[in-house]
Amino acid sequence: VCPLGTLTEWMNELRKKMKIGFVVKTGSVGDKLLRAIKYILLFVIFYMTIRSSELFCKNFDPYYAFATGFKGELTAWMAIISILVLFAGNLFIGMFWCKYVCPLGALSNIFKFTLTFIVLVVLGIIAGYAGLPMNWIWILGAAAVICYLYEIIYYKSNTFPLLRITRKEEKCNNCGLCSKRCPMNIDVAQLKTVKHVDCMLCGECVGVCHSQAIQINRNPRFRWLPVVLTVVLFFFAVWMGSHWELPTISEKWGDEAKWSKLEMFERDGMKTVKCYGSSKAFAAKMKRVPGVYGVTTYVNRFAVQVYYNPEETTQEKVEKAMFTPTKMKLKVPSPEVEKLQVITIGVEKLFDKMDVTFLSNIFRQKEGYYGIISQYACPVQIKLFIDANKQIDKKELREIVETREFEILLHGGVKKKVTCDYEFVSMDAKIDTISRADFLNLMFPQTKMTFKGNVAKYGSDVATAVYELPYVGLDKPLIQRRLPYFGSFISNYDGILGYETALNGDTPVIRITYVKEVLNDEKIWEMLQAPKWTIHYTDGRVEEKEAQLPFKTPGKTIE
Repeated sequence: VCPLGTLTEWMNELRKKMKIGFVVKTGSVGDKLLRAIKYILLFVIFYMTIRSSELFCKNFDPYYAFATGFKGELTAWMAIISILVLFAGNLFIGMFWCKYVCPLGALSNIFKFTLTFIVLVVLGIIAGYAGLPMNWIWILGAAAVICYLYEIIYYKSNTFPLLRITRKEEKCNNCGLCSKRCPMNIDVAQLKTVKHVDCMLCGECVGVCHSQAIQINRNPRFRWLPVVLTVVLFFFAVWMGSHWELPTISEKWGDEAKWSKLEMFERDGMKTVKCYGSSKAFAAKMKRVPGVYGVTTYVNRFAVQVYYNPEETTQEKVEKAMFTPTKMKLKVPSPEVEKLQVITIGVEKLFDKMDVTFLSNIFRQKEGYYGIISQYACPVQIKLFIDANKQIDKKELREIVETREFEILLHGGVKKKVTCDYEFVSMDAKIDTISRADFLNLMFPQTKMTFKGNVAKYGSDVATAVYELPYVGLDKPLIQRRLPYFGSFISNYDGILGYETALNGDTPVIRITYVKEVLNDEKIWEMLQAPKWTIHYTDGRVEEKEAQLPFKTPGKTIE
């Protein structure tokens, strides 16, 4: 079933033909140490997946990298390393990937020790009911450690799996072919029942045995049972996946007496609802909407179901609350451009911010388009900021909006194809204009933060000044996401009263308000060069982080 397992077996045959005879002996120190890798990977993958609400293994999965042509949501350096490990490891050590690296192999072995895992889960549940702190991560960690120890001490499982390779001694002619054929180097010829933890029931030993001494559960009729079960379970899983949909989250809140009165509407195409974390964020947003009492999300098709009380609100009001107005600067007009045209078009199937982002990327690839602002309406109203010298062409606008496929550039220079189905509905006859300066200010994401504790400490009559720091790229989303850390960092310093972001002409700047008698330009610049930032979180946590923003150009006091 596993494509990487197939490749590993091919590599195993290749190393035999190349007469690479290096073997890591089962039970050796090297063997025991290498077996820890897959358990460590399993733990890291589960931990990072839950923490980030994204499937972490896609960052480095070799098959995913090959299948997507390195155009998927992967981390290039991780994928390259895993591919090198896959080929080099399998070439020099037989079945290296399956035996030592594959996290699914670790999970499979945990299931072989099912009783131990069940005991750990039950203990975790009991601890939870007893009020003791018992995080799932401790259960997984304990299972990984215990199963690893079982594996390197006993090298066998006792109860599971229920199907096992067996050898009938009375039929065995002691040819040893079964042991030679085993890809995992299990000495099948010396065992009555193969309980070795590495056995994956591949059936190679069964197929090579001419005396029919090697069977499955001592029954010759079970010869094809693993293959049949694999095929049946595969198609059953496909059928289940197409007929039975599991929600990512399904939550209700508020007065339970009103739940029987709730109505539900479903919205597909919510591209920002793409994982468990974004589903929880969507639920948190909808909890603040009056009249909404629950949500269900299905991230595989970006769908949400919203439950609302028609006596308190309407579907239209809920849809408006779901919509996030968005503004995006596509390009910076050259200084020679004094004015821009502003037109409004109506577009269907723009359900969330991600749709507006995709539409912005489509327009960004065209000449003469500088910005987009979305506003809720039926259909959604899109304001386009266009070069004043560009002829407004309704047909061209329709073709751009109804682009069915385009490419976006991901981190690492990887291109990803995106499909969309937006529909151009209307265009207002009225055309407005806006100056270049007003456009840049409109598009700039201004931030302002006042540190109330520091203001109270120094009072309102203290002499203050403003330190202006130029910062190219300040309006980029990556930088914007780090500004809260910046605010928390500088709030730790005496004499800092607050900061704001603004435009000085075309240049984005950070303006820091400070107390004159405490700080000056040199002290502020020295503060900004700190390699570590102390961050205070709303839940009371305090953390030391690497500096989140690099400052290369000193600023100066302007007032």
